[in-house]
Amino acid sequence: MTRDSKQNALCKSLGPEYRICRIDFERCIYRDFGNGFDVEISGTHTTSERKKAKIYLWFDANLIVTTVSNVNFDEIGEIVDELYELSCELSVGGKPTREYIMKLKESGLV
Repeated sequence: MTRDSKQNALCKSLGPEYRICRIDFERCIYRDFGNGFDVEISGTHTTSERKKAKIYLWFDANLIVTTVSNVNFDEIGEIVDELYELSCELSVGGKPTREYIMKLKESGLV
């Protein structure tokens, strides 16, 4: 199985809201939450059984809110679901601002 076919199968197994796209010259799995947040799943373009993924939660496509490293491929869906819940919590009361997210990051709350 090639790297592309392995990653395509993983993406398909995660569900229809995921897609493969190129981010910073890397072929990644991506999901837009539709609330100003999205996730980039890096490290999945491989045939290795030991490689781990790194998941980035982004706000407005230009601010990393948090990163989850060393994620087993079979745990990606669960971690992304948790990040979706976090994005919903951060969106309570309307779309958050960059300044609000930065304050949360500085205080260690995300």
